[in-house]
Amino acid sequence: METTYKRARGLAAAMAALVGLGQLAACTTDEDDPGADADADASTGGSAGGSATGAAGDAGNTGTGTGGNSTPGNTVCANPIVLASASPGIADFDAYEEGADISSWSFALGGDSSTGIYSGPFVYGDEPDGNPETYGMVAGHDSTYALGIADTLAEEYGGGMGLWMSDCLDATAFSGISFWVRGSAPNDASSAVMTLMMEETTSSTPATADSNVGTCPGDDETCVAPTASFEVSDTWTEIRLAWSDFTGGRAVNTTVSVDGRNIWQIQFDIGVEWVPGDPEYVPVPAPYELVVDDLTFY
Repeated sequence: METTYKRARGLAAAMAALVGLGQLAACTTDEDDPGADADADASTGGSAGGSATGAAGDAGNTGTGTGGNSTPGNTVCANPIVLASASPGIADFDAYEEGADISSWSFALGGDSSTGIYSGPFVYGDEPDGNPETYGMVAGHDSTYALGIADTLAEEYGGGMGLWMSDCLDATAFSGISFWVRGSAPNDASSAVMTLMMEETTSSTPATADSNVGTCPGDDETCVAPTASFEVSDTWTEIRLAWSDFTGGRAVNTTVSVDGRNIWQIQFDIGVEWVPGDPEYVPVPAPYELVVDDLTFY
């Protein structure tokens, strides 16, 4: 199977978090504000900043595919895998084997290999190598492992992580996504953001031979994935995000709502605060931590 995923990273990923939190809502008319155009180019796999670390495709197949370029009718979501209400699991990370490189690790979605769907983690951050300062498997919520990222002093935008999937999913049998989270967010809202990468909000241009994900006729500025913010604290907390909690999805001039259809990737972004500087807005260096576990549809 061809690699069919794409990852938001670098500044674009940071802006996804900031816009989702509404931190810059009052200043987006300022042309120097980094959030002014964030809703146009964040959450779409923008290429700003460093590269992400992760695997892709079928189990054991790694790659750095660009994704998101196709023509309508021949995308991986043309025949999505329909998930039954009896199989809601996404990831609990306990299949991880100690010492394995997460950049090439994959697992059966929800631990059910009979579906033929595989998934794996990826991370990105504002360190020089494009990664968070630390990342990997840490102690989970009432379990052995959870996926975590952290930085003792993020100086540019923050970081993120997520899950690629080997197939496009139809999760319309469910009401939303739940997961457990803990950490420390370096922003006034103490929040992070989940982004759902969907076929309709993934750019279909320019066409390339090895990518077949999106149908949005625009580019990464006009094809915008929907997001939902959630609070982060140092105590494990269950988060339940209904499809209606996700907003901001756009395919050029068309609003895209979320109902569980055509999902091909899930990601989390956690961003630093941005304040007016001279002459432009500047990030406020700060530490952060984000750990997620027990992802499932509900």
